[in-house]
Amino acid sequence: MEDRMREPEEIDKLDLERYGLAHLEGSNLLALTGPDMDKLLNTLGEEDISLIVPLPCTPDNIQRVLSYSECRRCGDCCIPNPLNPASPGVEVFEDEAKSIADHLHTTEEALRNMTTQGKIVPYPFQPTKLSFTRWLPLPCPFHIEEPNSCRIYPVRPIVCQVHPIIFTGDEASFAIKVNCDYGKDLVKSAFAYVRENDPELEIKL
Repeated sequence: MEDRMREPEEIDKLDLERYGLAHLEGSNLLALTGPDMDKLLNTLGEEDISLIVPLPCTPDNIQRVLSYSECRRCGDCCIPNPLNPASPGVEVFEDEAKSIADHLHTTEEALRNMTTQGKIVPYPFQPTKLSFTRWLPLPCPFHIEEPNSCRIYPVRPIVCQVHPIIFTGDEASFAIKVNCDYGKDLVKSAFAYVRENDPELEIKL
C-alpha cells in the first residue's frame, strides 16, 4: 500500500543545517526519536514556527490535545513576542467582549476603547457563523504579572482557552506553537496519537 504523506507548512522555512539538524531532512516528523524531536521543537520555538497537527479541528480533538499536559502559567503568551513584533495582540470576538465587560462590571464601550478594530472571521467550530473581532493590545491589560494570573480567566477569549493551539482556518488541521514547554508537550502527545491512529501517515521534514 502506498504511504500517505502530508507536507509540512511553516516548518519549511527552517534552515536545518544552520541548527545542526541537517540529518533530519526528509525524515518523517511522526517517527522522530525523542532526542531529535526535542532538538527540533527547541529550534522551532526559537524561530517562532508552529507545527501543523493533521487532526480535524473539532472541539473534541482540541480538548483531547489540551488534556495531554498542563499550562505552566509562564505568562509569555500574555506579553509581546519579540519574534513577532507586528502581532496586533489578542483577538476577541464581540460576544466574548460583552462577557468580559460583564465580568469586569464595566461597559462594552469602555472595553471597546481598550481595543482596536479586528475583522470579520468565522467563529471557531461554527463555520457558518461570522463574527466581528477586536484586538486587545499586548501586554494584555488583564494580565497580572506577579503572580502570573488573569483578571478575566473565567471568561477569557477562546484563543486564550486553547493556547498554544492556533486555528489555521483549515477544518482538517490545526497548529501548535512550541515556544513554551506546554506547547512542546502537546505536539509530542498529539503526534503520538496521530501515529497510533494512522500509522501510514507521514509528514516529511
